[in-house]
Amino acid sequence: MPPPTSPLPLRRLIPNPPFYAAAARLCHSDPFVSSSSDDEAPLAAELFPAAGAPTLLSVARSLANSPSPSVSSVLGFLRRLPTDASPHIFPHLIAALSRSPRPLLALHLFLRPPTSAATTHHSFNSALAHFPLPPHLLPAFFSHSLRRFHRLAPTLLSFNLLLKCVCSSLVPRNHRLYLEVALRVLHHSIPRWNLSPDKFTYSTVVSALADAGRVDDAVALVHEMVVDGVVAAVAFNPVLSAMLRAGDVTGAAKLFSFMQLKGCAPSPATYNVLLHGLLVCGKASAAMGVMRRMEREDVTPGVMTYGAIVDGLVRCGRLADAWKVTEEMGRMGIAPNEFVFSPVITGFCKSGEVDRASRVWDTMVAGGVRPNVVLYSAMIDGFARCGKMTEAKLLFEEMAEAKCVPNIVTYSSMVRGYFQIGDSSQALSVWEEMLRAGCTPNAVTYSILINGLCNVGRSKDAMMVWKHMLGRGCAPDTIAYTSMIKGLCVSGMVDGGLRLFNDMLARGDADPDVICYNVLVDGLLRAKDLPRAMDLLNQMLDNGCDPDTVTCNTFLREIEDGQGKGREFLEGLVVRLCNRKRNKAAGEVVMVMLAKYIVPDATILDMAVRGVCRRKRVSRVIDKCWDEIWKF
Repeated sequence: MPPPTSPLPLRRLIPNPPFYAAAARLCHSDPFVSSSSDDEAPLAAELFPAAGAPTLLSVARSLANSPSPSVSSVLGFLRRLPTDASPHIFPHLIAALSRSPRPLLALHLFLRPPTSAATTHHSFNSALAHFPLPPHLLPAFFSHSLRRFHRLAPTLLSFNLLLKCVCSSLVPRNHRLYLEVALRVLHHSIPRWNLSPDKFTYSTVVSALADAGRVDDAVALVHEMVVDGVVAAVAFNPVLSAMLRAGDVTGAAKLFSFMQLKGCAPSPATYNVLLHGLLVCGKASAAMGVMRRMEREDVTPGVMTYGAIVDGLVRCGRLADAWKVTEEMGRMGIAPNEFVFSPVITGFCKSGEVDRASRVWDTMVAGGVRPNVVLYSAMIDGFARCGKMTEAKLLFEEMAEAKCVPNIVTYSSMVRGYFQIGDSSQALSVWEEMLRAGCTPNAVTYSILINGLCNVGRSKDAMMVWKHMLGRGCAPDTIAYTSMIKGLCVSGMVDGGLRLFNDMLARGDADPDVICYNVLVDGLLRAKDLPRAMDLLNQMLDNGCDPDTVTCNTFLREIEDGQGKGREFLEGLVVRLCNRKRNKAAGEVVMVMLAKYIVPDATILDMAVRGVCRRKRVSRVIDKCWDEIWKF
């Protein structure tokens, strides 16, 4: 199988002398793995003369299962092995060395085995499963091993382990390359060895395609799986989740029906995916239909199911219902864990109901649930957003006392909170503490710092932070660009803000949102530059970004004169939005006009109302049909 990148030069890692001599030199030259520093003494020599294969295999298993395998013990065991030792011993020794302080020795043992009989597919699978090689280098190791050992025949487990590592490499830069490698392994490499993919093979690749946004390809692969006679819910679940995340309830319903038509029984994980996804899409009645179906099929909801329901209710804005479900769990004898409490506390904090979040926190602690870093960060962020920095600081100190290490989210919330109450010196102090703790700032953290400095009038300092962020190779996000543009506009450097805006479009790191456009429009209008503000509005519409109430009010502040130019401007905006089929945005502009007592022309009003009502009516009928489908 060809690797995705240039093959790893493994010859440099293979010692020329025999394995034992090289390993011994490594151990004696490294103080961390010398025999004097090992907690476990080398195995006694007198054990081996009378030891048979079962005894040796038991010792190898004990070494592999040891919490911290000793290098000297493993090497001593290897030196005393008879030449005709069972090949089943070596996979355990490779696993033990992989978890030792010198994991490179595991690679040496596999590539330089003491006997040719030691190179089996068991040893190969053990190396694939345990050796801590970077995932993107594993295909090169796989190919090199097959070329080096001609008698080595990989099993389906070997390919499944390879696919698992390749698909976990999607986070690095070019995920398309790794997906192509995974598909090539599935469609070419596995059949070449006369092997048939199983449910684990298909589910690994399907999940990777769905996570990468290639839902159509994932659905096609699921159909291919069914044609090959493999039917498993574990392969359908990631596709259902991806469809519901994208709001494609129709496609999810069709795939769920296809799944049952092919005799694949939904698993509890399938029901969890459906419940969470439907609630996130706002389909509460359909979600209740899924719950009734679970009752009919005697599928008992567990903590994971209730956690999915709670998280889904929070995401669709039904916080009170989410808390009722959490309380109902306690009455049913199912103890909520930190993963159930986390979305409730986060939801209340983000909605500004920090007092209710505090009561939920007290209930959680009283129930014996130990807060984790996510819960601490959510609660601290809630206090910070409400300006309650005294409470946030107390909880931050309690977090340290509980041996819970703050992460970048925790520090970011503290910095934002101090800037929000105007205490810039304390905010910078927390920033310095974050750097001392070894937390590397990301784009969001830089955005918070830049925005805070701009709001207190320190635009030059904000620009220094901006340059430092770019120098570190951290790509700014939309919030960072907006914060910096706002700082430049407030300081009277509107042209600088425009240049930065054009730089954002040219670099492609982030796309401007309506807030970014509003900041620039406000800066241009305050500089009495109406023509360029109108040009920016045209660009905003052409880029698919809809104006909001702030956009309309900003323009009305400059051009409104009774029912004259202001009315003409807003009516023209409604027509342009309706022509682009952006009826919802057109309706919001009409609402702005009515709030300002600007009565639109009857033709304009009819155009906007018809577009909004037609869309809502059709959507309502479609939703009702799918609600009925989910009941069966």
